[in-house]
This record gives sequence, structure tokens and C-alpha cells, in this order.
Amino acid sequence: MLVVLLAALGFRCAGPEGDEALRIAMIPKLVGIGYFEATEQGAREAARELDVELVYDGPTDARTEDQIKMIDGWMAQGFDVIAVAPNDPEAISRTLRSAGESGALVLTWDTDANPELSRRSVFVNQAPNRAIGHTLVDIMAEGVRAQGASLPGDYLIVSGTPTASNQNTWMKYMRERIREKHPEMRLLQHLTPGEDQQKCQEQTAEALSAYPDLKGIWGITSVSFPAVAKAVRDANKIGRIEVTGLGMPEEMREYIKDGTVREFCLWDPVDLGYLTIRVAHRLKQGPLPAGRYDFGRLKGVEVRDGEVLLGPPLIFDADNIDNYNF
Repeated sequence: MLVVLLAALGFRCAGPEGDEALRIAMIPKLVGIGYFEATEQGAREAARELDVELVYDGPTDARTEDQIKMIDGWMAQGFDVIAVAPNDPEAISRTLRSAGESGALVLTWDTDANPELSRRSVFVNQAPNRAIGHTLVDIMAEGVRAQGASLPGDYLIVSGTPTASNQNTWMKYMRERIREKHPEMRLLQHLTPGEDQQKCQEQTAEALSAYPDLKGIWGITSVSFPAVAKAVRDANKIGRIEVTGLGMPEEMREYIKDGTVREFCLWDPVDLGYLTIRVAHRLKQGPLPAGRYDFGRLKGVEVRDGEVLLGPPLIFDADNIDNYNF
């Protein structure tokens, strides 16, 4: 009778797996772009399966101070879990540590914070960083050669914000791959136009004019990549400048179809959001030792060195891009 009464009053005693219902706050770098809309889709899927309460919200611009204000509010509201994709891994770390000391379980996803300073539980990583960086360089080298050109020349990376930990780490491994395998590639100073597609396109157009020996451009965010592709297409340089990067199939389909882009890579952002909520739920039961785990529909996910790895990057081209709708 007590259970029936509580249910009638709107109380939830436990989820379907017998755990107390969790309240999870999940914050992306910013809202309003396709990539983070896709991660929200996956996060809500997992939240429904687990019967947890999910608040998914973020700033409209990639501003760390806005993230900090939101986290402070969530601490005051007593959320059980706070999952953050930091805009600045150092600047936000003390706030994450405070959230943990206040009693919340803190984890990062998409981009890590400073692990020691933040004391976050784990980092839910989309793919091994070295694999992403190396794959980006290999796709570029193969594409330039497929055009019948040689590799020597200038190459440009268009990133996002200067403090983005994931992008800076990918670039580190891109440089590593170039040194080891393709030293004839000359990297120009990379561009950091922020999460602003128009600014990305304008800066890329300026670079196309300034560097006549430009052989290839990477756009390594879901904002910069389509902007780079459009700038190259608008400059009538399809087939003369290789373009690749990290992007969403829905946003890059037209550039694959018209030949601006031959191949690019990413991971499934829906799965990344799904995995983040599943990991948050599992961590409330205790630590995750190294090994492989099943998280709902995602099987055999690797946990190592404080990271949960979604899996290797996916490569998209004209043969498979229509198979994906994110």
C-alpha cells in the first residue's frame, strides 16, 4: 500500500534495475550544433533505458565561464552525477574538483579535464587519440596521391578554440605521424577560429589566397570541416586541394557527392552520448577497473588508464556515407 501511495504522489523509488533513480546533469561544450545534438540523442536514449533523470544543457558559445556557472548551479541542486565536455581543461578543473567534493560523481566526456586537478572519475573518450591523429594524416596522404600529386607542399589544420584539449591532442599525434611517415608535408601554423562556421570559412579563404603551394587542409571539428570544404569549393579548387577532417555525415554528404571531400573520419556521436550516461550509471555502483564491459547495446567497450574508449574512428566515403544519418 505504501508503494502504491508513493507512486500516486509521483515518487520514484528505484529504476528498472533496482537502483535508486539517478539525477544526471550533462553539459556539452555548447548547444545548437549538430554534433552535440547527436550526443544528446544518445544520452536521452540511455536515460530512458535506465530510468534516470537527465538534464542536458550547455552554453550557446564555447565559453568556460558559462560552463562553470552551470556546474555551480547543478551542485546547488544536488545532482548525483555531473558529466562535462570542457571547453578549457585547465580552467574548469577546480570547479569539477569542487563538484566532486560536494558529493557529486564527476566525469568528463568528448574532451578531458586535467585528471589530477579535477579528480574526475573517468574520461569517456570517443576513440584513442593517437588513432584519430594518425588516421587524419593517412587519409590526407592517400588523397593527395590519389589526385596524382606528390606530397611535398604546405598543409593547414583548421581547429576550433585554442584551449580545446581533444583538438590539441589530436594535432600532437598528427604532427607525430607526419614526422614519422611523411616529413615532406610542411605544416603551417594552424587556425583557431573558434566554433564559428562563418569565421572558419573566411579564414580558410584567406589561407587559400595566401599560400599558393597549399596541398591539403584538415578541418578537425564538426564546425570547421564543412566550412573548409565550402571555402575550397567556392574557390574552384576541387581536385587541386585535398580536404579531410572530422565531421558529421549529414553535414558532409554534399561535399562527398560533389568530390570536394574524398574521405573523412569521425565516430558515432549518438553512441558517445549513450555511452556517457551508461558509464555514469555504472560508476554509481563502484569503480571501473581496466577491462572490457558491455554498456547496454554497446558491447566489449574497453576501459584503460582512466578512460572509457568508444572504439576506433569510422571512415566515411562515397560508398558508405548514405548508411549514416547523424
